Amino acid sequence: MRQTTPRRARPGSIGFSLLVLAICLLAFAAPAPASSSPEPAAADASPAAAAASPSAVAQPDPNVLTSVLSSATVVYGETVTVTGTLTPAAEDQEVVVTVGGVQAGTDLTDASGAYEVTFSPRQSGDVVAMLAAEPTVVTAPLVLSVKPRIAVSHGALVPFLASRFVVKVTPSSYDGVVVIKVTHRGATVGSYRARVKDGRAVFQIPLRGVDAFTLNVTAPAASGLAGRTVQAKVAVRARTLSAGSSGPYVKAMLTGLQRLKFRVPGVGSTFTASVKDSVVAFQKAYRLSRTYVFNTACWRKLDGAKLIKPKYSSPSTHIEIDKTRQILMIVKGGKPIGIICVSTGATGNTPEGSFHIQQKHSYTSSGFGGTLTRTMGFQGNFAIHGWPDVPPYPASHGCVREPIWACYWTYDQSWVGEAVYVYR
Repeated sequence: MRQTTPRRARPGSIGFSLLVLAICLLAFAAPAPASSSPEPAAADASPAAAAASPSAVAQPDPNVLTSVLSSATVVYGETVTVTGTLTPAAEDQEVVVTVGGVQAGTDLTDASGAYEVTFSPRQSGDVVAMLAAEPTVVTAPLVLSVKPRIAVSHGALVPFLASRFVVKVTPSSYDGVVVIKVTHRGATVGSYRARVKDGRAVFQIPLRGVDAFTLNVTAPAASGLAGRTVQAKVAVRARTLSAGSSGPYVKAMLTGLQRLKFRVPGVGSTFTASVKDSVVAFQKAYRLSRTYVFNTACWRKLDGAKLIKPKYSSPSTHIEIDKTRQILMIVKGGKPIGIICVSTGATGNTPEGSFHIQQKHSYTSSGFGGTLTRTMGFQGNFAIHGWPDVPPYPASHGCVREPIWACYWTYDQSWVGEAVYVYR
């Protein structure tokens, strides 16, 4: 057998192999190049690194509560409802509603976060809703005005006489001063005030006229309640009166006549023969039918009539006799203080012009027969005197006839030398 001797490696071949092996090792050991994209870096971040950043942790949304009033103004005894929602929605969260800091009601939110509280407010104030478990979660205040409840009642309504009016205010704790302004035929005819006590204010109000009256009743803000004004409308009926009538309407008629300065035999409740003289004087003065019957037309004239003005202004105190209207006026201070019916000469012979009282006699006799009562001569045989019969037209022999019951007053008001004007 042939023995062979192994071939000896060449020195250059071994060095090359070692060099290749070193390069491979360096290539596997080198770090990967940094990426220019942020997403892979975030994806490669470790959990520990994420926990170390607070901004990366999600925070829960804060609670927000809203509220809406069903009405911002209510009358005492009425209800008001507060509705709203809690965001984010959470069920069974207690919501407390207060008025002026006093609890008015509560409710639990439903699954959608909604709540609703209905209550009867007792006073005005700010309405606020809040979470019972988190009082800092509160709504903006909503202004609620609570007005008192007002009811107006009255007794019998008779023209020109005071009628009793009662204003009932609820709650009874209200203690303001109620004002009533009365309007009639478009004008304010009176204003009255009374304090509420135990829930009531009582008034005595004269309704000077007939037909419709409006009462504007104002209860100002007081006792934790807002102010309120209500209207009450009433109607005063006219009633026909004649001789023999009696009752409050007769007294009302005489009161109205007296206000217009017609001389009346007294403010009683019976329509007497003397009252007839006052009624016909009124009818004459305002050119109404001289019927001695006080009807609806008379009531309405009495309602709106203005005080009769004298024809003469000087002297300021004098007597006027109007032959056309057949009335006599006693004038003092430029205004009539008494108007009565008269009857002048049937033939128109009562002299006209400016005269003076020349003489006064308690009683005199007439050349035509009979006795003249409280005679005041003003021109020759012509005089002013009382006489039993004073018709609504000229009927005397020339003197100025007055009703007996009225002549005493006229006589006492006058003096010798006083000016007398007679005209038509």
